[in-house]
Amino acid sequence: MKIRLNAVGAILVLIGAASLACSPSMVLQGLIGGEPTPLPTRFAIAVNPESTSTIVPDDSSTPVSLPTVDLIPNATPTITATATPAPLPLRTDLPALTLRDWPRPANDNGRCIHFLPNGYYSPRDFEIQIPRMKDLQMRWVLAIYSDENQLKIAAPQFKAAGIIPIWRRFMRANQRYYAWDRDIQILKDNGLPPYFQLYNEPDTVEEWAEGHEINRDQWVSYVVNAAKDIYNAGGYVGLQTLDEEWLRAVLQTVKARKGEALFGRMFFVPHPYGVNHPPNYTEDEVGVLGFRIFADVFQQEIGFVPPFVAGEGGWKYKSAEDNRFPSIDNKLHAQYHVALFRWFLDGKLADGSPLPDYLFAFCPWLLAAGNETAAWYDSFEGERTLTISEIKKIPIFTRKFSWDKK
Repeated sequence: MKIRLNAVGAILVLIGAASLACSPSMVLQGLIGGEPTPLPTRFAIAVNPESTSTIVPDDSSTPVSLPTVDLIPNATPTITATATPAPLPLRTDLPALTLRDWPRPANDNGRCIHFLPNGYYSPRDFEIQIPRMKDLQMRWVLAIYSDENQLKIAAPQFKAAGIIPIWRRFMRANQRYYAWDRDIQILKDNGLPPYFQLYNEPDTVEEWAEGHEINRDQWVSYVVNAAKDIYNAGGYVGLQTLDEEWLRAVLQTVKARKGEALFGRMFFVPHPYGVNHPPNYTEDEVGVLGFRIFADVFQQEIGFVPPFVAGEGGWKYKSAEDNRFPSIDNKLHAQYHVALFRWFLDGKLADGSPLPDYLFAFCPWLLAAGNETAAWYDSFEGERTLTISEIKKIPIFTRKFSWDKK
């Protein structure tokens, strides 16, 4: 009887696994999240030309391997894991970059701003916004784009202004994109380095399309595949997470798939918001110095820290999350942002520690938007005129790295 029951149990395991593999619930899911429509602002809104960009929904199916079952009398059926992560197919002709090898703007001062909150532009937008950025001596920008037509509009404008963009393709964390090579070529044709941020805050529910729950394993698979495509097309791979363990999961997956070559052309985009904490706040990571926790993860996992460009952060007008500190009024908004941008002039952070070479730029949220309290220009809360005037008073300078001081 014992022999018989073992055999029957083994057969049931096979039947159950086969049913799972054929289940209709494992087919492709096709929900794609759309970009929210921004409210009217003082800057122009373009009509989107026809786009050939390729975004596809997530593939929620997971191949199911049948378990190995031994039909041996008196033996307990066993499941044997046989899957081995496939090595990433990467080019072998791209040299790893040291920090001093990475492309940076002329007269680099580390000063950056997050451009507009949407990814559609018109020439009029640049007529308004580029002079503002130049008045503020911005050398970097974080720019969202929604399709290749927006790249073609924006790239020559930033190039002519001497500003290097970090580009973020608008898509949800459950979506995939297959036209990185085309987008990289557009930037190369315009003489711009191909910096690309992959996804945005994937560890928050807001970045997943409606009906999709947060799924770290799925996102890690998608981001590693996108990193491979960008690397092979000659681009720079920008990771972005809010949770350091999500970053660690990506780095460990890359190592498991023997893709360490990616690390030599990878950068990171932290979002160190200050809430209403002062610039020198270090009680926890909720502050503008909070980017350093991610540097620790890189050092632990890959042995060095790649370039960081803080793609969002700084202080939002009227922030008052911590009742131990005053809310961010116009005076504090100006004082704190001046202190932040002086890091790159003075060579030290707000807590007195040396400015790390890996921190290339800091891009506060947000340059302009009518429906954003935090926008420096055009906001329904008024413009941050004191901040703008005080930043203009910072002396013009070029940031010095450790290798410039030897």
